[in-house]
Amino acid sequence: MKEPDDPLWAGRIRSLILSEGTLVIGLGNPDRADDVAGIEIVSRWKARLEKRAFVEPETPAETVVMNHLEDAGVEAFLFVDAADFGGEPGEIRQFGAEDVAGFKPAWSTHQVPMDLLIRLITSKRKRAYLLGIQAGSVELFGKMSEDVTAAVGALSELLD
Repeated sequence: MKEPDDPLWAGRIRSLILSEGTLVIGLGNPDRADDVAGIEIVSRWKARLEKRAFVEPETPAETVVMNHLEDAGVEAFLFVDAADFGGEPGEIRQFGAEDVAGFKPAWSTHQVPMDLLIRLITSKRKRAYLLGIQAGSVELFGKMSEDVTAAVGALSELLD
């Protein structure tokens, strides 16, 4: 697992996650190897975040966004997902709305494109972020790779 070059990344992500105004959404497809990473991480955070954490396929991202878009108490949406941003498998990166809006992944398992959700969120003057974990494999019925498993473990521990 390759951690971000910024030594303060963990503290900033932790603060964002723990902010009462942030909803956290774990994305992915449990049938596609490393693509389950976002679901695994947010599932582990759910007990601590109570009603501010959601995971696919229990609750689709577009449902969470639409149900909370007009909620004055919600200031930000943090999507946690495996991604293909050209990094090393297991590498963790945070992307802002401006980055995600132009982000065209090589593959996607989302019913509603991420850039569309981001544009919708920012049109309501709310913030949107993607916490991406570089996938090594999205093989159908494959096993999560060691590098991504290490990243899932490291991110899961952010709230300990």
